[in-house]
Amino acid sequence: MLIITAFWSDFISKESEFWWVILGSFYVASALQLILSLYVMSFWFKESMKTPAWFIPIVGNLIVPLSGAFINAPKDMLLFFFSIGCFFWIILSAMIMQRLIFEQSLETKFIPTLFIFIAPPSIFVLDFHNLFETHSILSLMVYFIALFFVLLLIFLSKIFSKLSFAPSWWAFTFPLCAFSIASFDLFITYKFKYFYGFLGVLALILALFAVFFISYKTLKAVANGNIFKEC
Repeated sequence: MLIITAFWSDFISKESEFWWVILGSFYVASALQLILSLYVMSFWFKESMKTPAWFIPIVGNLIVPLSGAFINAPKDMLLFFFSIGCFFWIILSAMIMQRLIFEQSLETKFIPTLFIFIAPPSIFVLDFHNLFETHSILSLMVYFIALFFVLLLIFLSKIFSKLSFAPSWWAFTFPLCAFSIASFDLFITYKFKYFYGFLGVLALILALFAVFFISYKTLKAVANGNIFKEC
């Protein structure tokens, strides 16, 4: 809903009566995001299994400033969600890396969720630009964290090639899209530095391939009646 709100804000005039629908949708979606975050995080204190999927509600908080910037939402509100997202992104990164390195390995069906490591730093870059109308050394450093995870996951591609299909494969898609958009944002901001443009195009190609291929695999699994079959 947040992404749809941002999309339609470019096509509907602020003088239009539908603008209030856009505003209403944004605030409803933001409230639902906050409630979802609180609900999901309440299980973190009970659940011992830590996976990269825990990043999903955090990414949702980071999307609020991204959408809100398009409709000139109150900056304090956007900073509220931005702060929550950044704080828990740092903490979860440490927790999940600790689990991956020192504890038991991920179940096979959760391995695709490693791609979610790419999403928070990528969206951070976009949020930083929208909130502060500039990029800085900080946003570049965070972008390179996302780039490092992209390179690491490419290096581990042999592991992913052996996986059986599962709904968790969709975790391959949106982090690559987020990284692609962040790359294009830097490409434009830094006077069309081709390094960022190249990375953006490459990530976009990978994301489109992933979307079409996983859509095909999903439809095939639905037709065969084994969409939720265990890996």
